[in-house]
Amino acid sequence: MNLSDREKKMLDEGNGEPVRKAMEILVALGKIYDAEDMVPIRSAHIAGLSLKSHGDAGLEWVENMAAENARVQVPTTLNVIGVDRSRDLGLPEDWCRKQKRIGWAYERMGCFGSSTCVPYYCGYIPRLKEHIAWAESSAVVFTNSYLGARDNREGGPSALAAALTGCTPRYGLHLDENRKGKLLVKVTEPMTCLADFGALGAYVGKRVGTDIPVFSGIERMAIEDHVYLGAALASSGAVALYHVLGITPETLFEKSVLADRYETVEFGNREKQIGKEQLTSGVDRSVDYVAIGCPHCSLRQLSQLAELLAGKKIHKNVTLWIHTNVAIKGMAMQLGYREAIEQSGAVLTQDLCTILSCPEELGFKNIVTNSAKMAFYAPGTGKFNVWYGNVEECIEAAVSGKWKL
Repeated sequence: MNLSDREKKMLDEGNGEPVRKAMEILVALGKIYDAEDMVPIRSAHIAGLSLKSHGDAGLEWVENMAAENARVQVPTTLNVIGVDRSRDLGLPEDWCRKQKRIGWAYERMGCFGSSTCVPYYCGYIPRLKEHIAWAESSAVVFTNSYLGARDNREGGPSALAAALTGCTPRYGLHLDENRKGKLLVKVTEPMTCLADFGALGAYVGKRVGTDIPVFSGIERMAIEDHVYLGAALASSGAVALYHVLGITPETLFEKSVLADRYETVEFGNREKQIGKEQLTSGVDRSVDYVAIGCPHCSLRQLSQLAELLAGKKIHKNVTLWIHTNVAIKGMAMQLGYREAIEQSGAVLTQDLCTILSCPEELGFKNIVTNSAKMAFYAPGTGKFNVWYGNVEECIEAAVSGKWKL
């Protein structure tokens, strides 16, 4: 690789051992992917922060990094974790204590402590063609697709290494020639809610794998539609970029976002139902847990939930957790949304993700969600039986204690 004098210096111990280790990781990645050089980044987002992924060894490692004065060189945000740092949700005390220690160690390295999978809702919005090093699959696909930034699907260690050095290897989606689609999806069925976009993402993600899909036939999309489509594509497949003709930025200024050779498929009502069936594993229609907010809810979603829950009470045998981040939660409190939500018996959480926490320790077995990402991962991570549907169906199940018949 062609390294600058600054980058070569980081390979020795002159900048400290944490920086040397970080640069070694990046050089190794660059050689694996035949990168010619490094590219400076403007921000980083670190994932894999849950105690489930770190374990005791990872906790010790990150605390040692902080003790060795590792410091990030660019604005760096943190992904969701396994606890709500603002309240006691009944999770095991030892789990919560260790999880908080992981977050504190990253904060000592200069990372911003707002744990969320949607950092673009909290002030960090990458610009068009701006190079970044973000982990968290749903955030990567959103920044590449909706914002037109340049980002590979980083892991937690590589994102931290980039944050500590301010650069990342120039390969993959950092190169314009690698951002062409290989599958054209003609959408002929109206997309009316987040659950529909989740079904679209689940169906196409399973088919396309790591390739780039291009969608036609979609007339308009709210920002939340992009968030939930991308999260579904990234979980059911390993998609890091998609294009929607006439909507996402690169379709507006590039001559073509399709490769010279590509396949074409249709997505109609039959395919939408198949997508929803992929996300449903429930058998028992008795519900004990409803989870909304994966990725974390926007302020607009919380406004809708406040309206849906007004005057209703959550069933005595059901727990409803609604996930968001501390910034959105603060605005929801000021606007009265949190009060309206929690008067029903629901809980508005911050920092937390069901998938990365341990709600199975509370005895939950049957989960209802409108999140394709959560529906995809929940059977494996928490051994949940999953019912997947739109947000109105989720609230109905939370109130009645039963999934719809």
